[in-house]
Amino acid sequence: MSASGTETTDSNPAASSGGFGNRYTTFLLLLLGAIAVMVMYVEAMAIPALPWVMADFGLGQEDYALGSWIVTIYLVVAAVAIAIFGKLGDIYGKKKMLLIAMSIYTVAVTLTGFSRELSDSIYLMIGFRAIQGLGMSAFPLAFAIIRDEFPNEKLAVAQGVISAMFGVGNAFGLVVGGYVTEEWGWQWTYHTVIPFSILATAVVAWKVRPSRFRLESRVDILGGALLALTLVAFLIGATEARNLGWTDSFVLALFAVSSIGLMLFVYWQMRAKDPLIRPSLMKVRDIALANAIGFMIGFGMLMVSLTITAIASYEFGLGPLKIGMLNLPMSVMMFILGPIAGVVVSKVGPKWPTTFGMCLAIVGFIALDRFHASELQLVVGIVIMGSGIVCAMVGMINLIIISTPKEETGIVTGVNIIVRTCGAVVGPAVATVLISDQANMDAYGTVFKMGAAFLAVGAFLTLFFSNKKVTEAV
Repeated sequence: MSASGTETTDSNPAASSGGFGNRYTTFLLLLLGAIAVMVMYVEAMAIPALPWVMADFGLGQEDYALGSWIVTIYLVVAAVAIAIFGKLGDIYGKKKMLLIAMSIYTVAVTLTGFSRELSDSIYLMIGFRAIQGLGMSAFPLAFAIIRDEFPNEKLAVAQGVISAMFGVGNAFGLVVGGYVTEEWGWQWTYHTVIPFSILATAVVAWKVRPSRFRLESRVDILGGALLALTLVAFLIGATEARNLGWTDSFVLALFAVSSIGLMLFVYWQMRAKDPLIRPSLMKVRDIALANAIGFMIGFGMLMVSLTITAIASYEFGLGPLKIGMLNLPMSVMMFILGPIAGVVVSKVGPKWPTTFGMCLAIVGFIALDRFHASELQLVVGIVIMGSGIVCAMVGMINLIIISTPKEETGIVTGVNIIVRTCGAVVGPAVATVLISDQANMDAYGTVFKMGAAFLAVGAFLTLFFSNKKVTEAV
């Protein structure tokens, strides 16, 4: 295959300067951060609002497995779209693919909000949510655009800001979205984001400059199909394991299909002229380790998120808005620490900030294990955990980016997001099994202990990172 990239020329006078002017890069950071907040605002309320959605469609608690597909289908489609859109962005231009992703997302989020008015069947809403999942592909494209346009010395801080926006969007969704859901109905969680989505799409079209770095490659259709088969089977299996059990024959069959799909995908990538994911790049130690840690971060963070929601709902009797308020301090700390972690990474490299972040998150899990009998104790524990997670995420994504050629940033960051998404599906599935175990007198504590142990493995792996500086980016 041709792994080399080309730097295209354009009419922008700043295009040859190795980074646009301060005004443009500041605008770009604000725009991409706002898109992250917008998408996370909608998704933060997807799970808490699920009982209201099901009730509107005439579904009861016995139909929860069907209703949960509103969340699951989004993650399944997103996992597949992230890799494919990331690769297409590398080949055809990040702006072009970001504009397509945002346009699809805008249409889908509009249809989702009106799905109840369009049909009495929840399957239509599930279909709209599947299309909406394509919008998640905006994230690897955003990371890749930042890599293209920011000079190396500012790259870590910029990535830290974007990473912090995930926490801000989650808090905004849980607090504002919780209020909107309780006062006006779940449909307005989608309605309120429509004008912002239209505006963001228009700004991308008119103000974002075309990518200067392109990958000389063809689209690997077979590789994309095999990756889709692998991810869809795995994510559906992990999701259905919550309802059917990990040893159910259907779940095991899905995992078998996923394993076969993965083997075929790897086999094809080793032989394809223009593979979807260049095998030699995935063998780079820092990228491989960062992806492993990405899975652990997704696993641990979503595991604790589900558990905190369960404690707040079943033990404290809190509604969606108050559950969102519990998570607000953590999101504020993530917003503050994201850029600070970026500054530290730019000075000392990503290795030690990632290690520190994983260790701090472990302390948060231990605190939650020991103390989860009151709302204040929960807040303290998740603030510590969230602070560690954002530091680890900023270090991890920067390590991946500085280890990746510019023309392949889209696909490599996409793979990392896919791995994190897989962890984010498996973590809650495991937590659900543990929490549902009536014989376990302290199921919540068991979840937190498992999370701490899992992240401890990740902290150990960070010790094998190269001690690169951001200025050493390839």
